[in-house]
Amino acid sequence: MRLEHWNANTGYYRQSDGSGYTDSMTRAYGRLIAVAGACATPAPLRGPDDPWRLHVLAHPYGPRVLKARIVAPDEQPIAELAVAEGGGAGPGRAWRETVAAARWLIDGCDPGDFRDHLPDGPWVIMALLPALAVHGEAVEWLGEVEQLIAWAFLESLQPMRSA
Repeated sequence: MRLEHWNANTGYYRQSDGSGYTDSMTRAYGRLIAVAGACATPAPLRGPDDPWRLHVLAHPYGPRVLKARIVAPDEQPIAELAVAEGGGAGPGRAWRETVAAARWLIDGCDPGDFRDHLPDGPWVIMALLPALAVHGEAVEWLGEVEQLIAWAFLESLQPMRSA
């Protein structure tokens, strides 16, 4: 499986195949997502004592879509992300809301077409929020965490049964 990674602020796109992560890493992040979602409270992002948090948002997008925020120690959200297996109404809403949360970084560009774009296959989109400017130290690890969250969520999904 290949995963499309999108930046909601620039429209930048890349792919990954998840080969750089061990099963134990993706399982650990899968548990983190499950705990944060089930408890409806932000969970430590990179270890038990980490002041950075993952906040899984309650949402109407469906059970096969993840919508989350990464929150700094001072409780400011620095990034918002959405992950899904592909298209559909719920994933489309999650995509559009994530694009809407981002400040478009290219002057004179209208992100309207990008807002309506929706990949067919597995994807993750991340919006970098203004508080990231205050918390620049997160830039060095944010991309890797985004990738781990996306792979962990997608690998936790059971294959859909045909009706």
